[in-house]
Parts: sequence; structure tokens; C-alpha cells
Amino acid sequence: MTETQKGMLAAAGAYTIFGFSYLFSKMALEVSEPMILLCARFTVTVIVLNLLVATRVLKLDLRGKNLWGPILLGILQPVLYFVFENYGLKYTTTSFTGMISAISPIFTAALGALLLRERPTGRQWCGIVISIAGVILVSVGGTGGQNTVAGCLCLLTAYFLGSFYSLYVRKLSKTFTPFELTYVMFTVGFVFFAVLAFAQYRGETVGMLTEALSHAEFIFAILYLGGAASCGAYMLANYSLSRLTVARSTIFGNLGTVVSVLAGIIIMGDEFKLLSAVAFALIMGGIWIVNRYAVA
Repeated sequence: MTETQKGMLAAAGAYTIFGFSYLFSKMALEVSEPMILLCARFTVTVIVLNLLVATRVLKLDLRGKNLWGPILLGILQPVLYFVFENYGLKYTTTSFTGMISAISPIFTAALGALLLRERPTGRQWCGIVISIAGVILVSVGGTGGQNTVAGCLCLLTAYFLGSFYSLYVRKLSKTFTPFELTYVMFTVGFVFFAVLAFAQYRGETVGMLTEALSHAEFIFAILYLGGAASCGAYMLANYSLSRLTVARSTIFGNLGTVVSVLAGIIIMGDEFKLLSAVAFALIMGGIWIVNRYAVA
């Protein structure tokens, strides 16, 4: 298997895991406040990362390396990205969220062309547009509600930060391994969200965590979110970005939409519509085109 094929497989794996994250987040938020969930999630993440180091499953060697780059990466994502995305999700409709998230690959591809000289081919741009059309088609059936200016700006900011994150990983991957980047960025996230949770809830934080942990669904959710999604998926995403151009790697993000909808249909009993089947075909076709017609 070539390095390019490994990168594509890693991207597909990462965004498949991310696709299930929405379901588990929703499950956890039924018994917990958002900041408590984030605090618990990143605590699990840091524990898992340190267990991987302690058991020598993965190697961590940060000696002599300038850590300001990975620290800034951690501030971009998960810290700022999660904050803006959560507030954006709160004050916008599901359909609007889906459409804005679909446009993210255009941000990333354009920035990659401008800053990294990774210019997509004409066919790749067509593939990106086709895949985005599929995501927008899925979003047409989203729930109602009202969009606020603040919510829209928060979402736009979140996905713009996500694009810069992808570009920055490409740059840092020349010095740091995918695991080292994941370790530093989630240590930054853990410190930030733990401090924020204790600042927000003060003396009630421990009690709220204990109450949430008394629910089996919350424990199951944070193990998935903190272990599989934060550790596994981000390591795979970072690995993919070290092997593929940003356009080829991040277009797999639309695969997460397919997984999320299928998870709702299979697990939650949501209705399967013909529109969804057409949307899935567009998304997968667009992903195939972007990777099939890449410049070698």
C-alpha cells in the first residue's frame, strides 16, 4: 500500500469516526451540561494519550522541539474551534449548519492553493462542488428554527479556523509525528476546558461530573468521544494531512455527513428518504473525483 493510499484510508477512518460523534454528543448532553461534557471528554483523551506513552504503544519525543507550533495548533483546535462551533450550533438551524460545514472544503482548498501552493485541478474543483451539493441536499431536510447573526458568524469562524488547522498540520508534520501533534493539542484542550468548567460552575463542578458519571450512557459517550474521536480520529486526520494535500484529505469530511445520517437511520430509527440516497451518491462521487484526479 502506498503512502497516498494510507493517507486516504486514514482520512476515511477519521471522518467515519467523526460522523458518529454527533450521536454520542447528543446522548451525553441529555444528562450533562456542554462544559461538563467537554471537561470529561478531554480528561479521558489525556488519560488515553498518556497510557499509550506509558505502555510504549506509541512514541513521544518532544525534546529539543519548538512546542509553540503545536500549542498554537491546540488553541486553534480543539479550543477555539469547539467554542465557536458549540455556540454556532446553539443559535442556528440544523440545515444551515449542514450547508456551512459543507462549504468548509472550499475554504480549505482555496487557502491551500494560496498559502501552500497546493492548487486543485479543474476536475478536483468539480468534485469538491459535487460533494458539497450532496451535503446541502441532505441539509434541505433539516429541522426548523431560526438563525441568528451571532450564530452564523460563530459557525463561519469555526469552519474558517478548521481550515487553518488543516493547513497548519501540513506545515508542522515536517517536524512532529501525528501522535505528537495530537498529544500536545489535546493537552492544551484539556487544560483550557477543565479550567473553564471549574470557573463556570465553581464548587458544583465535581458534583455535576459525579452526577453525569452515574449514567451509563454518559460514560459510554465520553469513552467514545474522548478515546475514539479525540485520540483515534484526530491522529488519523493528522496522519492523512501529513500524506495528502489539504484538498484531498479534508474532502473526506463530507463522508462524516453520510455516516451521521446513516447512524440516525440505523440506530435512532430516522426515516430513510430517496433524497438522502441521491445526496450520498453525490458526496461519495465528489470524494472519488477529488482523489482520482489529483496531481501526482
